[in-house]
Amino acid sequence: MKSSTKQLAPRLLASLLSMAVMAPMSPSYVFAQPASSQSNAPLSQQQLSALVAPIALYPDPLVSQILMASTYPLEVGEAATWQKQNSRLTGSALDNALQSQSWDPSVKSLVSFPQALQMMGSDLSWTQKLGDAVLAQQSDVMAAIQAMRAKAKQAGNLSSTSQQTVSTSGQTIIIQPANPQVVYVPTYNPSVVYGPWPYPAYPPPPPYYPPGYVAGTALLSFGVGMAVGAALFGGMHWGGGWGGGGSITVNNNTFNNFNKTTANANFRSGSFASGDKWQFNPQHRGNVPYSNSALQNKYGKLSGQGSDQMRDQERQQLRQNLDKNGLSGERSGAGGREPNRESTRSSGSRNEREAPRENTREPEREPERMGGERMGGERMGGFRR
Repeated sequence: MKSSTKQLAPRLLASLLSMAVMAPMSPSYVFAQPASSQSNAPLSQQQLSALVAPIALYPDPLVSQILMASTYPLEVGEAATWQKQNSRLTGSALDNALQSQSWDPSVKSLVSFPQALQMMGSDLSWTQKLGDAVLAQQSDVMAAIQAMRAKAKQAGNLSSTSQQTVSTSGQTIIIQPANPQVVYVPTYNPSVVYGPWPYPAYPPPPPYYPPGYVAGTALLSFGVGMAVGAALFGGMHWGGGWGGGGSITVNNNTFNNFNKTTANANFRSGSFASGDKWQFNPQHRGNVPYSNSALQNKYGKLSGQGSDQMRDQERQQLRQNLDKNGLSGERSGAGGREPNRESTRSSGSRNEREAPRENTREPEREPERMGGERMGGERMGGFRR
């Protein structure tokens, strides 16, 4: 009897593993999952300053679309992976390839700016937090960007160059591409470019350096310019400071021109905004949770979160149990941020493995264990569409 039991156990585990692997699964990514006791308290100026520090010195139109796309962190992770695998596509070939993808247009647009997209994809936890701040405190996020620009200018590290123009309107600092048809994505260290970091309790993320980056003497440097076409349709309506009514805007004519070439055959010309003010589309959120109960209550059901998420969690638990019996392999990866940032493992899938610091793993890699790990005191978990 004992012998037959010993023989049955491996077969049962193998059967369960086979069922789990055969079940259809999308690539999994790791996102910060809110604690059970969610706080609806707004983020402070110091916290928001740290969040926006990596992008505050980008040109206004690109900042606008990064803020839009950050509210869809799952699609950002998918797009970053896809872009790296299709990095040679340009022009009409890229537009045609994007037609088969169902991402939000703001996410699709960032494929034309690989450095910005890969920075976001390398740290999806930061991307998620930025997006939730945009949803909950949009005008405060914009005020934080202005505050950081003022610090960089005061430190002597923000001025007009051949790549972008820096101008002021009252107390508002505006950054625009020097050539409207070419955008240069700046590279800089957020801990240095603003002068001595003023909020030690809330340090900014480590800098993201694109492949091939060579450090120079300038604290703000530029790589190769990216042709814009219709991919840059966002803008910033700067408000009057904290709570001053700033908003993210959209040029609907440019947006429709972009969407004509990158959307599928069902595309219909229409507004991406209410008037010219950008609107969040929760259907592109997937099962990524919101950081506080107010956002969860407002958008959770509209995002399709519910039974599918519960099924995924059950599948993750099954894989964890199988891992404990040595039936699943595990590997780790590195991300685009500097190595002083704590790395985490991502959830696995049959075809791909992703991590918050590197979301470009090859699809033929072995599945990684499902489940969450701790990072920065938060519960981490795998979520998928």
